[in-house]
Amino acid sequence: MVMLRRKTWRDIKENKGVYLACIVVIAIGLMIYTSMSIVVENMDKAQQAFYSETHFADGFINVTGYPENKVNSLMFIPGVDQAEGRIVKDVRLLDQQKDSNRYLRMVSVNMTNTPKINQIRLLTGHLPNDNQSEILVDPQFFAANHLSLGDSIKVILEGKQATFYVTGTAQSPEFIYIMRTAQDLYPSPEDFGIAYVPLSSLKALVKEKGQVNDLVVTLKSGVSFDSVKDSLQSKLKPYGLQSIVPRKDQTSNAILTSEITNIRSMTKTLPVVFLGVAAIILYTMLRRLIEQQRVAIGTLKAFGFTDREVIRHYLTYPLLIGTIGGLLGGLSGVALSFPLTTMYKQYFALPGLQSEFSFKYLLIGLALALFFSLISGIRGSLDILNLEPAQAMRPPAPVTANKTRLEKITWFWKRLTSQAQMGIRDVFRTPTRSIFNVLGIAVVFSLMTVSWSMQNMTNLLTVVQLEQVQTYDVKLSLTHPAATGATKLALTHEAGVSKVEPVLEAPATLKSGWLKKEVSLMGLAKDSTLYNILDKNGQRIEVPDQGILLSEHLANSLNVKAGDTIYVESPWRKDPLGQKGENLMVKGVVPQYVGLNAFMEETELQRFLRQGEISTSMLVKMDQSEVGQMKSKYRNASNVTSIESLKDTGDKIRKMMDSFGFTTWLLAILGGITGFALIYNSSIISLSERKRELASLRVLGMTPREVLRVITSEQWTLYIFGILLGIPLAYGLEIGMAQAMSNDLYSLPAELPPVALLGAAVGTAVSVIVAQSWAFKKIKSLPFVEILATRD
Repeated sequence: MVMLRRKTWRDIKENKGVYLACIVVIAIGLMIYTSMSIVVENMDKAQQAFYSETHFADGFINVTGYPENKVNSLMFIPGVDQAEGRIVKDVRLLDQQKDSNRYLRMVSVNMTNTPKINQIRLLTGHLPNDNQSEILVDPQFFAANHLSLGDSIKVILEGKQATFYVTGTAQSPEFIYIMRTAQDLYPSPEDFGIAYVPLSSLKALVKEKGQVNDLVVTLKSGVSFDSVKDSLQSKLKPYGLQSIVPRKDQTSNAILTSEITNIRSMTKTLPVVFLGVAAIILYTMLRRLIEQQRVAIGTLKAFGFTDREVIRHYLTYPLLIGTIGGLLGGLSGVALSFPLTTMYKQYFALPGLQSEFSFKYLLIGLALALFFSLISGIRGSLDILNLEPAQAMRPPAPVTANKTRLEKITWFWKRLTSQAQMGIRDVFRTPTRSIFNVLGIAVVFSLMTVSWSMQNMTNLLTVVQLEQVQTYDVKLSLTHPAATGATKLALTHEAGVSKVEPVLEAPATLKSGWLKKEVSLMGLAKDSTLYNILDKNGQRIEVPDQGILLSEHLANSLNVKAGDTIYVESPWRKDPLGQKGENLMVKGVVPQYVGLNAFMEETELQRFLRQGEISTSMLVKMDQSEVGQMKSKYRNASNVTSIESLKDTGDKIRKMMDSFGFTTWLLAILGGITGFALIYNSSIISLSERKRELASLRVLGMTPREVLRVITSEQWTLYIFGILLGIPLAYGLEIGMAQAMSNDLYSLPAELPPVALLGAAVGTAVSVIVAQSWAFKKIKSLPFVEILATRD
């Protein structure tokens, strides 16, 4: 056995480049698996622990005003366990030094009776005193605005100025991912944060006395939200019910849960790709090693070594590589999990989110590496069992030299050089190895294609949305639905305004069978030019006179298509007959990359809601130099919620899209490394198998570069077949990734532009060229005289 161990180390030393390439690919796959698995487990544990500790609500309800003394009556609704009322107001910060608006969402906290639902966790400082103008703010807003304990914050609340003092920082389970509206897409703690205010202090400042405008409920064990939703709607509709949302659709929770799901799906796909490529390399390497060492195997068997001992010896190679790759990948993955967790903490204000050394995933990663290595090793060494000592000690019988299919295309074949013909013949005469190499190249190509296509995704989310869909300059959102004519007339006469278009956005529930979705119904005028609905070809689509248009993501969620009928209901609908909604025909399905909307013609939506001619916002086209003046004039208006500049929105979207750049480059780099390892392995195997043939060519007078063409022609043939197979594989991977990354905030299109395919083909070709340059060094140092002097 000592002799076999020495042989193992000698073989590894002679082929260290191939083994190192395989170790790197295994390490990459396990680094991704280990780091992502640790991060997703940390996020999941922190989420569940925080939700449980703070008694996160099961339902969130927004109303115009509900009597505070009637909140407890909601607990008499069958299925409701606890109910609490709050005052929630968005206020603007007074800031003379900035033109941009900064807002706080003030959430009341009962300081005399500790809330049982959505409790806050105090992080720093102390709780505000009751009846005092003191607040807690979320830690991200606190840090981004360089606040200190005791600092004062001046705000405009319902047209009046008020001053609050910061006593500490706190976190609530409903504001882990903090956005003012779904259109923001991206947390901006510099401009928006959450403040927790004593209920008594906020009561004294608001107009509605003895009323709350926000309700949260928890349900009894085993009760679904759907079973109590109708009862809640019926009871709350007279009080101006604005929206009623279950926990799963609550914005912060939905985004956090979606991100955890996405990361978990990545841990199941990407590592398998890299480990699969490593298995291909190990398999082809072991097959080549066994074919080269037939005589040695025969000699070992002749001296009494059993099949089991010989196979155990050859399994040492993949197990050793798997162990080293597994340890390197696992340890690097554990190390990477720390900065990754820190990165996610910047987006998700999740208390308890931290990383620690995980022996669990280190061992799982090592087990995965050994499993893939062992499978490829067993498959590659099975032929040993079929070799008798006398048979093994003879060289293998030559492969039948039939003409390949390409040789039958005479006009093409005759135009090839002799070196190219030799390389192409070898591709077809070793079909098993060629198939594995083609599959590996296809995987590398598909990874690079997806990384290139991400740039196209960002263009659709920025260029298309901000230059073709939303063509307004300012969006002025109203506190409550208001009469369209008067509001539009007032804005039309403002300085610099060239056009004003009203928009009506109403909360709604869309149902198709057992499927349903909470969305915003957007009512647009038929001649709208400041918000355009586009088809896949970028052509404008008019909203239909009747029926409804759905975004693709929404239609897929409801499993409907054009021509189907869906049931639509809205808490804003005021039907004298008490009907909650009606059936509407889906007139079309359109792409929408930002938000999740259903579209109706403005007057048709007004008819559906039965509230007359109302609007919730105004889109304004105006001179950019006058935008600041409009903000200054309307920022303190009591009936204006926000004034959103499209330029500011675009900056936020571009900032979010920049975060995809890391993923883009990471996939491209990892794909390039994997491609190099695969092609380099193929080159070395081909070079090793054909040493006598290549040495003969050198003796006949060919230069090292001419000899290299034999190898390169083989590899470029494999490259072409790999690209052809990789195109459908890339489409499948793109569709899977788009579906996994899409959510209610944004939808990524499953499209592969030609530039992505071309870029991936070039990137894969670069991997081939780099690997060939290394092979060229081997050919130049080939001792061809010694090789030819050696007898088979």
